[in-house]
Formats: sequence, C-alpha cells, structure tokens
Amino acid sequence: MKGRRTLSIRTLMSGSMLLIISVFLIVIVIVTNIFFTRATIKNMEESTAEIITQVNNNLGYYISDIIGISDYARNLSRTTSGLGPEEIAVRLDALANSRDDLIRIAVFEPDGSVIVSTDPRIDMPKSEIAAQQWFQRAAGGEGDSFFTGPHLQEISSYSSSDPVISYSTVINYGDLMRSTSPAVLLIDLNFNAVEELLSGPHLSSSGYIYIISNDGDLVYHPFRGEIEKGRMEEDFQSVEDHVYGTFISSFAGRERLTIIQTVGQTRWRIVGVAFTDELLSSLSTFRYTLAAMMAVALLCAVGLSRMISAHITKPLRKLELSMRKVQDGDFSAPAISGRSKEVVSLSASYGIMVKRIEELMEEVRRTEAVKRQRELDALQAKINPHFLYNTLDSVVWMAETGNKQGIVKMVTALASLFRISIAKGHDVITLKEEFSHVRSYLEIQSMRYRNKFSFSIELPEELEDAPTIKLIVQPIVENSIYHGIKYLQEEGVIKISASDDGKGGIRISVSDNGVGMTEDVRSTLLEPGGRSHLSDGNGIGLENINERIKLSYGDSYGIEIESEPDEGTTVNITIPHLPPIKSVVIKN
Repeated sequence: MKGRRTLSIRTLMSGSMLLIISVFLIVIVIVTNIFFTRATIKNMEESTAEIITQVNNNLGYYISDIIGISDYARNLSRTTSGLGPEEIAVRLDALANSRDDLIRIAVFEPDGSVIVSTDPRIDMPKSEIAAQQWFQRAAGGEGDSFFTGPHLQEISSYSSSDPVISYSTVINYGDLMRSTSPAVLLIDLNFNAVEELLSGPHLSSSGYIYIISNDGDLVYHPFRGEIEKGRMEEDFQSVEDHVYGTFISSFAGRERLTIIQTVGQTRWRIVGVAFTDELLSSLSTFRYTLAAMMAVALLCAVGLSRMISAHITKPLRKLELSMRKVQDGDFSAPAISGRSKEVVSLSASYGIMVKRIEELMEEVRRTEAVKRQRELDALQAKINPHFLYNTLDSVVWMAETGNKQGIVKMVTALASLFRISIAKGHDVITLKEEFSHVRSYLEIQSMRYRNKFSFSIELPEELEDAPTIKLIVQPIVENSIYHGIKYLQEEGVIKISASDDGKGGIRISVSDNGVGMTEDVRSTLLEPGGRSHLSDGNGIGLENINERIKLSYGDSYGIEIESEPDEGTTVNITIPHLPPIKSVVIKN
C-alpha cells in the first residue's frame, strides 16, 4: 500500500514479543495489585479488630474484677457471716489498700446515709448523696450494676480533683440497715487505670480508641480536652448510626476504619479509629516496588526480545546481505545456514537460484561476445572489399601514371593491413601490432588523398607488448579522416599516442584538427544508432567499439570524446594495463 511504512522482520518480531510480554506483565500487575489490595485491606480490618477485641477483653477482665469486688462486699453483709459494720469496714479497707485503682468502697442507706465506708471523710449531706447520678441509677435499676463515666466525686471534702469511674449497684445488707429497701454499693475507681488499658494499644500512627456510653455520653477519649474546647471534632454520628460492627467512612478529610464493639457487663461501647492511609502505607510501598519491578521486567523484556529476534533473523539478514552482493554482481557470497527448517529450505533455494543466475549471466556474456564478434566479423567483411576496391583503384591510377614506388608502398601497406586484421584468428593483439595496423591504414589513405593530411604515431617502448583487443583505433582514425579532415581546405593533422594513465590503465588518444562537431552531435556518438560511423555507411561505429571495450574489460573502461566546432576532435580510449603478451603477427 502506498505510503505505508515497511518494518524489518526483527523489528516486527521484537515488537510483537514485547507487546505480548507487556500485556502479560500488565495483567499480572493488575491482578496482583487487586489481590494484594484486598488481602491488605482484609488484614488491616482483621488486625485492627483483633486489637480492639483484645482491648475489650482486657477491659472486660477489669470490669469482671470490679464486679468480683462487688460480690465480695455483698457476701460480707450476709447474716451468716456474723460480721458487724466495723469488721466489714476493716475488711473492705484492707481490700481497698491492696489496690491502687480502688479509691473508696462505701454502702449507703436508700436515703443516702453511710452504712459502711473505707473513706471516713464522707461529709456530703445524705440528701445530696442520694441525688448523685450514680446513686439514682443504682437505686432505680432493680438490681443492675452501673458504671458511671469519668466525673469528679465530691462526696468527701478531701476528694481528689482527678476524675473517677463509679461502679454502683444495690445490695442487701440485712440487719445493718434501718430500712427494708436495698442499700446502694459504691466503688470509686481511679480513671487512670482504665486510661492505661485504652491508651496503650496503637491502631496506626495516629489511630486511637475511645469509649462511649449507651446514652451517647463520652466515657473516654484520648483527645477529650481538645473536643471539649472545640479544637477537634469526632464522628459520633457514624457511631450512633452503625451501633456495632466495622465500617469505612470519610471524616474531616481523611478516610478512616471504625470498629465498634460492646464492652461486656456495661452499657459502654468501645470504638477503635484507624486511618486507612497509614494502614495501607505498606500497600503504597508494594505498588511502587511492583511498578519498579515491572519497569525492570520491561527493560529485560526489551533486551530479551531483541536478542531472540536478532538470533532468529540472523540467517535472514545474512541472506539479505548475500542478495545485495548478488545484486551488485558478486556471486561469490557464501551459502546461508540456520537452525530453522524454513530458513534452511530458503537458503538452499536461494543458492540454487544464484547459481542458475550466474550460469545464465555467463551464458549471456558468451552469447553477447559471440554476437559482437560476429558483428565485427561482418563489418570487417563489409569493409575489406570496399576498402580493397578503393585501394586497388588507387593502385591502377598510380600504374597509369607510372608511379612504381607508390605502387610498391601501397601494396606493402595493404598486405600488412590485412595480415594484422586477420591476426591468425586472434581477437587480442599487442599495442605495437594495433598501432602498426593503423600506420598501414594511414599510409594507404595518405597516398589515396595525395598528402591531404599528415600523421604521427607515438608508442612508448614499455607499452609495445601490452595486450589490447584489435581494431579499436583504426575505425576512430577512419572517422577522423572522413568526418573531420576531408572537408578541410588546409592540410589536416592526425596524432595518435599511447601513455600510462597512472591508474592501472592505458590511454590511447586520437586527435585531429578537423571541422569538429557541436555538443548535440558529440553527445549522441556513443549511443546506439548515433552518427558514429562513416557517412557512406561503411565502418565500425564508435558505440560498437565502446561496447566491445566495456564487455571485455568492464564499465570503468571505454571511449571519451572531446570536440569543439572548427577546433578539432580528440577521442580517448582507456583500456587496462595488463601483463605483456607475445606478438601474434609481427615478429621481433
């Protein structure tokens, strides 16, 4: 298709392999990322829930311990124990002193009067004691126990300013009471003990745990002071909406994981808050690592695909290189082999084809050489009678005028001319013989044209035995006479010389001072059908000589023509300077 870019097999193979590997890696990365993300989120939820559960269990153990203290105080009041208020107070005081988290243990009448207390400094009026929240909740709770969130206990003028958590319930103190209604048991706990249980575990870098009552009151929060001052907000609404369980929500610009559980034997709910960006930080690291691994894998895939494609296409590239050599005329390219059956088959077929092409080209060369030789022979056969007729006509004319010396000279030159033309069937002769042939021809023509022109021939001694194909100079000299000098009014001059061109060749120059020619005529002389032969149609065309030289020696050799109108013409013949041979006709 026109305009469509073509790509090499190596590029197509490496590109296809890279595409397949890239798709495979992308799928693996996507699937791995999905599964790892899900697993990370699941592990995040499970690990966070496990921490909350552990905190809840620890808090449950602590509450169960407090309830155990309540049961102990209850058992001390049984009638079967036989203990009076003083003995009971002593035992409760010993229990309170044995634990840092117990601030006081006290039992009150329904009206708020103190029955038993480990704190002898309770001086709040009984009516105010009966009005306290912890008292009211226990008195109206029909036997249930209650935990009242952090508050300042002011029943004693010596009470600490630190908040406490109050556990209250109703118990029966039998004979120790003036009333038949149940008494109210109060156990004040140091809030720091609960705070240590809740502040120790870490859900994330900035995660936290807080406790909220069933009524929505905040029991514990690590940032309670910030919340009360309005510097921080808490998502209590989501906790109220979900009541229990695990959910992910966004609040104050951050996504958070919230886990809600109920604290056993209380009306509290423990709430764990962890921020997903911190919990999933390992996921981000994993994704970066995965991306880096994918980049490295792609780089390795690029290198691997190029190596494999280069290995597979190496025989094909060798085959392509061999084809280019054959295209340039070099048939000596080695046979191509490979491990692929297709490449081996292609190489074998290619080898057969190259061999066949070489045979056909050699056959064409032989056929062309034979054809040219036959054309040359035909032209020579055509020239010889015509030239012989003209020469004999000149001999008759000289005989009639009694020019015996001219007759001898012309007949001798004619004999030499034909002897070298025949050359015993050889197509290659020495330069000395070729120039001798031209000399004989010029001598005959000079006598025919009655000294209309003069000529000179220069052949260095070291070039005399250099080989050349025959009859390449005489037709050019003939053209000089018939096309250049014949129409001159003054005497013509023809110069023939040979020299080493310094490039491994021999330059033969034929120049005349004839009428010359225009550039249009000169440019057509070496073309087939050009005006490069004698005006009467007899002769060997310059294009024929040029083609014979190129067929024999190659395209770097042949004929060059220089000419200017009314200035003359120079024809340069270039042939290779080959090792010398023995003369075929002339004997030294």
